[in-house]
Amino acid sequence: MFTLSGRKFQSIVDMAVEELPDELKTSIEEIDVIVSNIANKSDLLGTNIEDEIDLISLFENVPKSEIYQPDHILRGQLTIFKMAIEKMCTDESEILEHVSNTIQEELTYEAHLQ
Repeated sequence: MFTLSGRKFQSIVDMAVEELPDELKTSIEEIDVIVSNIANKSDLLGTNIEDEIDLISLFENVPKSEIYQPDHILRGQLTIFKMAIEKMCTDESEILEHVSNTIQEELTYEAHLQ
């Protein structure tokens, strides 16, 4: 396990978002990527995960048909769970790799659902 300060971890997440492949950059425009230390029990609903420390990310999105309202757009949210990623890593470069892969996998999966 390798731990980083919250600020440093957030900068890694920001870097991973900035370095997304072009085909995923448009997907991230309507999504807020946030960092949380650890998942809540309620975040585990619908997964086969039993322990909060094992959930790496959670993507919550509103179906396209419900997003566009006359007065606002509801944004999706991708939460990256800091402690779950740190638990798997032994250094900062591994954290960057896991964060990048996680964001890309979540966006790719979401794109296939639409």
